[in-house]
Amino acid sequence: MGFFSSSDHIDRHEFKKALYKLRASGAFSNSEIDEVENLFRGDLNEDGSSSGISKKELRRGIEYLKKYRGNHHLSSEEIEKLEQALKHYL
Repeated sequence: MGFFSSSDHIDRHEFKKALYKLRASGAFSNSEIDEVENLFRGDLNEDGSSSGISKKELRRGIEYLKKYRGNHHLSSEEIEKLEQALKHYL
């Protein structure tokens, strides 16, 4: 995050920091953290200026989690916590 303005991407370090806080607070299990990492892996592994999770990519990931509940083990409450934790870095 810039000193005077917010970032338009969540970088790998910020992403890991957000997940660490969710795990440390007891809100997420290791397997739930793994699911979130898998969801955003492609975004984090992009090269150049598009590296990291953009606002659009975050929105798409959260929408996916809400729409396809059978494909993961996150509750509605956990999805909301994840969204807030990641938005903090945008």
